[in-house]
Amino acid sequence: MRIKLLVFFLCLSLQSFSQGEASNWFFGNRAGIKFNSDNTITTLSNFPNPIRIVTDEGCSSFSDANGNLLLYTDGRTVWDRNHIIMPNGNYNAGTGLLGDPSSTQSGIIVPNPANPNLYYIFTVDEPHHQNASVYPNPFLGDYDGGGGRVPAADDGFNNGLNYSVVDMSITGANGSIGNITVRNTHLVTYNPDPAGEEIKYKCSEKITAVRIRNGGGYWVITHFIDKFYAFKIDPSGVSTTPVISQLNPVVPVSGYRRNAIGQIKVSPNGKKIAIAHVQNGQIAGGTSSGGAMYLYDFDNSTGIVSNGQAIITDSGCYGVEFSAETKKLYVSTESGVVQFNLEAPSIPNSGQLISSRSYSSLQLGPDKKIYKANINTGLDDGFLDAINNPELDGSACGYQNAAVNLGAGTSRFGLPPFITSVFNTNIIAKNLCAGQATTFEISANGFVQSAIWNFGDGSVFSNSLLPSHVFPGPGTYTVTATVVVEGTTIRSTKNLQINALPVATPATLVQCSPTAADTNIPFKLSEATQSIIGNDPNLSLTFFRSLPEAINDTNALPINYPNAANPQQLFVRVTDNTTGCFSTTTLDLSVNAMANTPLQIKKCDELNSEDGISDFTLTDAQISGLPPTATTLYYANIDDALLEQHPIAENYTNTVPHQQTIYARVEDNNQCWGIYPISLIVNPLPQLKTEDTYYVCTNLPNRYTTLTPGLLQGIPSDYTYEWSTGEHTSTIQVNQAGTYTVKVTNIHGCSKIRTLTVLPSNNATIQKIVIVDLVANNTVTVLLAPESIGSYQYSLDLPGGPFQDSNHFENVSPGFHTVYIYDIHGCGIVKKDISVLQIPNYFTPNGDGYNDTWNIIGINSIFYSDAKIYVFDRFGKLLSDVDPRGAGWDGIYNNHPAIATDYWYLVILNNERTVRGHFSLKR
Repeated sequence: MRIKLLVFFLCLSLQSFSQGEASNWFFGNRAGIKFNSDNTITTLSNFPNPIRIVTDEGCSSFSDANGNLLLYTDGRTVWDRNHIIMPNGNYNAGTGLLGDPSSTQSGIIVPNPANPNLYYIFTVDEPHHQNASVYPNPFLGDYDGGGGRVPAADDGFNNGLNYSVVDMSITGANGSIGNITVRNTHLVTYNPDPAGEEIKYKCSEKITAVRIRNGGGYWVITHFIDKFYAFKIDPSGVSTTPVISQLNPVVPVSGYRRNAIGQIKVSPNGKKIAIAHVQNGQIAGGTSSGGAMYLYDFDNSTGIVSNGQAIITDSGCYGVEFSAETKKLYVSTESGVVQFNLEAPSIPNSGQLISSRSYSSLQLGPDKKIYKANINTGLDDGFLDAINNPELDGSACGYQNAAVNLGAGTSRFGLPPFITSVFNTNIIAKNLCAGQATTFEISANGFVQSAIWNFGDGSVFSNSLLPSHVFPGPGTYTVTATVVVEGTTIRSTKNLQINALPVATPATLVQCSPTAADTNIPFKLSEATQSIIGNDPNLSLTFFRSLPEAINDTNALPINYPNAANPQQLFVRVTDNTTGCFSTTTLDLSVNAMANTPLQIKKCDELNSEDGISDFTLTDAQISGLPPTATTLYYANIDDALLEQHPIAENYTNTVPHQQTIYARVEDNNQCWGIYPISLIVNPLPQLKTEDTYYVCTNLPNRYTTLTPGLLQGIPSDYTYEWSTGEHTSTIQVNQAGTYTVKVTNIHGCSKIRTLTVLPSNNATIQKIVIVDLVANNTVTVLLAPESIGSYQYSLDLPGGPFQDSNHFENVSPGFHTVYIYDIHGCGIVKKDISVLQIPNYFTPNGDGYNDTWNIIGINSIFYSDAKIYVFDRFGKLLSDVDPRGAGWDGIYNNHPAIATDYWYLVILNNERTVRGHFSLKR
């Protein structure tokens, strides 16, 4: 059925509705602000604070078209413009409404479309799981989690969605301006089955409203579990039969009460719905993860919601809000505030975190900024945050902490919701420049039927839907448009700052050509910036071939532009980057064509780093004939020199080995004087063996050693020489040890020094030869005297070698040998004869010519000539006194052959040592 609230109509015209209705906000702990027509904000909660509302979350307020406060509520109690409680809206007196200050959006106020004195307050309760647990009876105890107790905190019931009617034309018994005439009319947003679960909870904490585009009234929309309920309000009243749209996700009551939390908003253009879910859990009264935010399409003419799209999943979401032009969507999550671009190909992938402030309510204001409540931020709870430019991308949106001071008030979770579709009726003005035509249009949530324009400068009103107007000069003008949108009269104002045009001065650029060519020479057009606009950082330049192109901003030239004629005139558009206003001027291009002889700077390569790279001081290249005011910059290539880009330092290290050409650009008064090539030449050093060692023989004073310059390339006549001896020949002769140097200079004048160390050497002096013999491994070790200062090699019995470096010989055969010591530097060879002894273990005196006698090997008239050799039998009887220089014992004793057995010997070697042992006689 349709409830009739109007018993008569004073007239058929519909109520005029503008942005003034959202001027006054009351919320939190006695916090209040007012949005003024000039977009400033007045704090209403200054001391002494008259505001009565104290609410953690839900609240709503409403003003008249001129911004004068009418009423405000926390969903239970209703206050008038003077902060007096309306008698039929007093919770503590038992006449309160059925909303809840702990509901995310406990209520929203909607005007009657036909009667300017009547207003609807739609409320949603906080659906508490403990209330549901005793349904249909009231809960009477203490709530979990510090939620208070019945009746102070709640009436013990889950009351669902209800609406009440306020008549502002009557006076309450206590003098309140307005009172409630119809209270708590219930609207069903659930399955009414008394045995089911939905009836125990009845609603979520979400409610919003939007103007119907055909001017016939409003939609009030709420959400519960997986259904949207859209109730229509028209001049005849509130339809109790909602338009129901069932869509994912399913948010079950099993996770209430926290599953119920989160805002719902309709976009200002009436085409989108965004909804936030703090969580989607399964535990009654419990906290869980899995929150989300969804975006839907909304059919403003039918109330149908469709095309759900998950924008955020698996993250708690509380506040949602659209920008005034419905270009951006903002979400207050547990991690901070996130911006989404509604014009992006993929809205979910467009998210950008713009603030780390965790979740609370978001609300679009009449000034088209978006405001965020603060809670648990410390001192900032006394402020609201602001998004100053909500239509801009990312950080450009201008998120500002603590933007609005609440005076004696304190923010909490909630902010008052409004019918933000009224914010979609906007004045759009383009080209806010003095002396130029400013164009206007109306952006509205519906068909614009007519408009009357007051430009605020005393000029004649315009009734064009798309007017243009030239303001008389720079300044601030208040433009008012009285617009009829689908039968509804809306008055919209906009303060315009009309800006002065930027000052632009004609300029000239003179470029240099490195050849005789004077066209197709690149100019860096930005070099004219100083001459045209000075040092103003707020102005920018664009260059064009013709004046019409400059005015229309078409076919702009690149900054690096090759001229087409000499001279050539270009046109410059100078734009104020803040205001967008522009002026035009001219830029004359001229080419100074001249070919300059290359200059040179020569360096010798760097010692110990001969890579053709060296450090240059570019000012060493002297350019003659320059004006005293000329300046010079250097560039690595001709293109950079022409375009004056990437200059190099005056102290420069070449990057091309051995020879590189760089360019000096000379300017006078910002005009090119000339471009001069400079050859940077790195000449090579002489290629030498810079160190060497020679030897002289101290035992051969008449022998000289030849010292050379050590050239690795070239011929000696290509160089000059300067020896430390004072000689200038390519080689010198020396016979004295010492250190000699020679400075070798090539034809480029580059020098390198060679150091020659001449060491002494001589032939060897033998101090001692140590012989270890009469053993299995006979060894010989040569020991030299300290005066032996050469480098020596050794040979045994081979005067011509081969020689060995070691002075030690092993496994030397018994007998007589000669040791040779050779100085490797050619200072001579010395030798010494030695004897290595061996005593035979047996002999066989059988007359066959082999081993017929026994004697010591290695003894002769020179070595051990005085040795004594005695032979004994086993009883110690002397059998023979052997002559060491003779043939030895022949095995005869007393003219008879001795028997075959073992015999003993005693050898006395020149009184140096005594050797004893035994040997065998074999027959």
